[in-house]
Amino acid sequence: MTLRIINRYLIKEVAYTLLAVAPILLLIFLSSRFVQYLADAASGKLPADIVFVLLGLKSITVFPLALPLIFFISIVLALGRLYMDNEMTSLAACGIGTPQVLRIMTPLILSVAVMVAFLSLLLGPWAVGQSNEIRDRSQQGLELSTIVAGRFKESRRGEDIFYAEKLSADTRTMDNVFIQSRRGDKVNVLSSANASKYYDKKTGDQFLMLKNGSRYELSPNHTDFRITQYEKYFVRFQQTELLPMADRREEKPTSTLLKSTDIGDIAELQWRISMPISAMMLGLIGVLLARTTPRQGRYAKLFIAILIYIIYINMMGIARAWVGHGVVTPLFGMWWVHALMLVAVLMLFFRELNTGGLRFKPRRNNGQAPA
Repeated sequence: MTLRIINRYLIKEVAYTLLAVAPILLLIFLSSRFVQYLADAASGKLPADIVFVLLGLKSITVFPLALPLIFFISIVLALGRLYMDNEMTSLAACGIGTPQVLRIMTPLILSVAVMVAFLSLLLGPWAVGQSNEIRDRSQQGLELSTIVAGRFKESRRGEDIFYAEKLSADTRTMDNVFIQSRRGDKVNVLSSANASKYYDKKTGDQFLMLKNGSRYELSPNHTDFRITQYEKYFVRFQQTELLPMADRREEKPTSTLLKSTDIGDIAELQWRISMPISAMMLGLIGVLLARTTPRQGRYAKLFIAILIYIIYINMMGIARAWVGHGVVTPLFGMWWVHALMLVAVLMLFFRELNTGGLRFKPRRNNGQAPA
């Protein structure tokens, strides 16, 4: 009964710390991406109404990378506080040493690894696919969707300038529209009393249908021009060229990667599998690394923990690139990185053994009085 209480207490301490650390680290992971999305929306490269949708999908893809770090730091901080308050010393005096703590934390470590595996192998690729699909749809109508009433809008290629004095609530119709297009030395200017968006369902092309306006054609030296009156005039907008599927393998389902023999797909598959493995390795290292003294404080090992994570994740990135470029064989792949981390786990384990942290039983004095 007492052991079950201790189990719940240790797991609760780590869980509470994880809940406190997770929002902070996720904010750090996502803040730069959020700023990039806002910058793209402000510059007209991205519709503003999909920024938070993309950010939500991005958080799903970030979780497999961030959760092992969050869990690692949570273990180091939670157990570090227990060491600082001498609670772990009291538990060790009762026969609960590092082996027992490892056994207590193992179900939690495996649970986090399973969660990371689900995010990395199943939910992550789906989120990437949804994000790319939303971006593709938005890019197809980007030139029209980013026009703002009363402001000049330059096209992505810099060849066209749009202006609309008024927009309807659904932004489908416009009043007093001005369009200047430049093709080489020729300049065309279109003006219209009103315009509306038009989509060709068969081809997927998008148009701006101008009504009751004029078209001005300027010569290269701008000394001569021609004016044409029109009742309807269709302006076709360029469609965004989508990336081929081979260059978007991050959105491929894991089942597809398992059947592929392409080295790029193999590298992506091994990267996804490496995420839950890293969660387990970092969890074990966290338990063995957390030992500290009251004088050192609970944050004594935090810098070392972050340094270990940075080295680990960069080694995984290097191994992934090596596999993708054929530098190493897929059989060797990324597994050597996890093998090195396993060696680090064993070294920390034996260090604890040498320092007395793994004693299962207190020493006997064979009936002799202490000196």
